[in-house]
This record gives sequence, C-alpha cells and structure tokens, in this order.
Amino acid sequence: MIFDAISVAGKLALRNRIVLAPLYLAMDGQSEGFCGFYVRRAQGGVGLVIAPQSTAGGLDDWAEPGFGTGYRPLVEGCHEAGAKVALQVYPGGGAVDELSGKWLRSLPERYARAAEGVRAGGFDAIDVHGAHHSLFMRLLSPSRNHREDDYGGSRENRWRAQVETVRAIRAAVGDDYPILFRFSATDFVPGGVDLDLTVPYALALEEAGVDCMDVSAGTPDSPEGSSHPGRDAPYGAFADLAAEVRAAVGTRVIAVGKIATREVAESILEQGKADLVALGRPLIADPDWPTKLYEGRDDEVVSCVWDNHGCLRDSIHAGKPIRCIRNEQVGYEHELGGAG
Repeated sequence: MIFDAISVAGKLALRNRIVLAPLYLAMDGQSEGFCGFYVRRAQGGVGLVIAPQSTAGGLDDWAEPGFGTGYRPLVEGCHEAGAKVALQVYPGGGAVDELSGKWLRSLPERYARAAEGVRAGGFDAIDVHGAHHSLFMRLLSPSRNHREDDYGGSRENRWRAQVETVRAIRAAVGDDYPILFRFSATDFVPGGVDLDLTVPYALALEEAGVDCMDVSAGTPDSPEGSSHPGRDAPYGAFADLAAEVRAAVGTRVIAVGKIATREVAESILEQGKADLVALGRPLIADPDWPTKLYEGRDDEVVSCVWDNHGCLRDSIHAGKPIRCIRNEQVGYEHELGGAG
C-alpha cells in the first residue's frame, strides 16, 4: 500500500505514499551539499521531498524576484528522479509576547509573496512550518502566548495569524497550488497543547485552504527528545495523533514519528490513521529505503539506531552539518556523484 500512487486534493500526484520529512541540515539551502542530500533521497524512491527553506533571510528571501533560481538544481534533480518537491517556509520572530501587532499583521502578506516565489521557483507545493519551535506553534500554545490583543487569549485569537496566513497564500497562488501545513498535535504537557486544541485548529486551517496536514508532535515545552522519539519510544510514535486529526478533516494527512519498517508504514495506512507516511532518520541512514522495500529487499535496509547523535546532538545541535553514524556519505552526497 505504501507504493500506491496518491493525489493530494487533485493537485499533487505522487508515485507513492512515502514522504521525506523536512530535515534541518545546517547547510545553506542553495548549496551543493543541501541539494545533493535531498536529490539523493529522491533518487532513493520517495514520492515527495519536503525541504526546509534554509537561507539567511528566511521568509522574505522568497519575495525577491528570481530568488528561487538558486534552488533549480534541487527542484530539477528531484523531478528527474521521479519525486515531487515542496518547500517548507517559516518566518523569524522572537518571543511571542514581544512581537508587535503590526509585525504579526504583516505575516499573511509576507507569506503570500513568499508563496508566489516558491511557486515561481518550480516547487510543486508549499509547506507552512507551524510545528515544534516555530512561531506559529508558540502563538498557538496557551503556555507560551500571553498576549492580550487580537493574537492572544481565546484559541481563535491564538490561531488568527496562522489562518490569515493560509488565506493569504491561497489568494496569492490560486486554487490549483497545494498548501501543506505542519503542526505539532501535542506538546505532552498537562494544560498545554493537546488534541482538544489541535483538532479544531486543523479544521480552521482546512477551511482557510490547507490541502494536507502534516502531523508531528513536541514543542520547546515538551520533555527532552519528544520531537525525535528515541530507542525506547514505540514505532509509529505519533500515528495515533495523526489518526485523530484525519478522523476530523477532509484533507490528506501525513503521519511521522519513528516509521522504520514496511510493517509499521503499512499498518498506519491500512488502519486509516494517515494517507501518507513521512520518514526522517530512516532515510538519513538509508536513502534507498523505498527502493529496497519496493524490490522486496527489506533485509538489506541500513537501519537507524535511534540514538540521535550523528543527526542531532553531535552535528546540527552543535552548529555542524548533519552526519550519520550509520551512513558516512551523509552530507557528502554532492561529492560522490549521482546528485547535485
């Protein structure tokens, strides 16, 4: 079932249901290293690549005419490999309570201009980063957002900027361009973000124009490691969260969280918990995970060990480019040929 083709809202036709989750690499998004990493995973057989924007100017870079041409090698490389590619875009911003109302009111227009740039750059979709440490997650959180204006207090106020942003993107790119939205369904903190909040939030985002919900978990308030489930966490760690969202909305839903084997991925899809499955660390360890499974070579997969060292603690958390103790080619794909 993971190799069944699927369409997102009739706008984004994918060869299979395997998604490469957006991974921060501590590399510039227009660099050969960044391009090589993502194209290599497209060559390995994923249906959809979601790449983070990863440029110094962030959101506003994309309003500059022609900025997306620097991403053409990435887009063209993914397309040549048979994958579609979306760009995940996010704004800057400091502590929620310190941001001016004027700055927050500017977000929808800035996102709309960025979305036009993403589309002009050849990307097949835009993915709005509203999960984990993002500004949109901090705005949503009752423990982080103590504002007393139109962006704080009620849950509708705390998701006002997000909904207005999606509406502005939809107006800018038209009805035929896919909008994905990633958010954390819970922060695992009593009285914090939970499904009682995020299910109606997803419905509001759907009404505003989102075509696909990318359901993750964890925020800066969560217990350590919550966003990156380790060795002791169950496989498919966030799939039940995705299932609750999928039961409420009419859009496609992506599940993520330690989806490591054919059995785990198929189970999530067969049980209707999600429409697509996103993998991060398994595709760092083995970019050919999809091809090996498609060819029945499951026993040849190089498995992630779930210690979060090479890909997180010893690399990007230390300000260094991503690495993997199971795959010494990570970060050097562009030097090895076949990508970039």
